[in-house]
Amino acid sequence: MRYLLTILFLASVILRAEPDWRLDYEKAKADAQKSGKPMLVLLVSHTCRWCLRLENRTLQNPRVSDYVNRRFIPVLLYREEGDFPDFIHSAMVPATFFLTPDEKMITKPVVGYWPPREYMSDLKEAIKRFESRPKR
Repeated sequence: MRYLLTILFLASVILRAEPDWRLDYEKAKADAQKSGKPMLVLLVSHTCRWCLRLENRTLQNPRVSDYVNRRFIPVLLYREEGDFPDFIHSAMVPATFFLTPDEKMITKPVVGYWPPREYMSDLKEAIKRFESRPKR
């Protein structure tokens, strides 16, 4: 019985994977500068059903969440609250911003809900552009 419970627990952990969200933009920026990783900034609203769908379906997909955690500093911001730069703004949510550690846009923001496969394509494109940018 313990064996079965252990397997069920591990399966639930794997199936409910999610990004290691930072909720403080300035601390996340410091982490990005220290690690050299780009930031994935997700702007959402508490009342947005598409935001919930992106968070619960796409970003909890094990492949997506693992890629986000390995390659980005993930930041979750609520449009209605918090203190973050003015350039992180979108009339529509959810909106995903890909930023260098020094806050330069890597690609244009990805707006709306996208299923895991399409979202992975955007993640990989952002990493490709980040890694190919001119180094100082």
